[in-house]
This record gives sequence, C-alpha cells and structure tokens, in this order.
Amino acid sequence: MTTTKQIGNKGEDLILEILTGKGYAIIGRNVRIGRVEVDVLAQHGARLVVVEVKTRTEDHWDSNFGIDRAKILRLCRAGASFVKTRNLPFEVQIDLALVTNFNDGSIEVEHLEDVAMPPMRRR
Repeated sequence: MTTTKQIGNKGEDLILEILTGKGYAIIGRNVRIGRVEVDVLAQHGARLVVVEVKTRTEDHWDSNFGIDRAKILRLCRAGASFVKTRNLPFEVQIDLALVTNFNDGSIEVEHLEDVAMPPMRRR
C-alpha cells in the first residue's frame, strides 16, 4: 500500500526532473519560510520561483487540486520574504505543478508557469 506521503514525494521527484530539464536551478525542496512550507524553491533567470506541487491519484482527483487564492497569497508572501531577507535581486514567480497518477500506471504532469507574481514594492 502506497501512502499519501510516498505519492507526494514521487510527484515532487518527477517535477524536480522536469524543472531541471527546463533550466531551473533547484535551491531547495520542502523549504520552510516563516510558517509556509514551499515544495520546491528554484531560480530561473532573474526570478526566484516558488513551485507548489500537487500530486493526486485518479481516484482522488480534484479539479483545482486544493489550491485556492489564500494558498497562492501565502506562497507569494513567502517568496517575497525569502528575496527580501536575503537582499536578492530577483522577482518572485509562482508556478504550479499538477501530477495525476492514473490507475493504469500512467502519470500526467502539468507545469503551469508564472500563475501569480507578487506586486513589486518600492524600497
């Protein structure tokens, strides 16, 4: 029997491979920024990319994968905090990675880039 944690880890492993293949430099996985845990933190060009990974089995498929406006806002704030506290010259980008494991053994991955970008603030 596969646990929810194992399914999630498998999804994150797959996304790391995809991101690396697209030229993302992985900074960390399951990074805690304040009270928010970021699934994958990466750099892509001049952007710090916060990636939320949602992995589901076909039997537990949810059309929005449990991602709501509040979650996106928390991720935006976490990314902005990471950049600010380290004085990094990056814009923050939020990506979503949706992984579905089907009963026939196939896997579908959707990487949605730049779904939200926190507003820039004047210093």
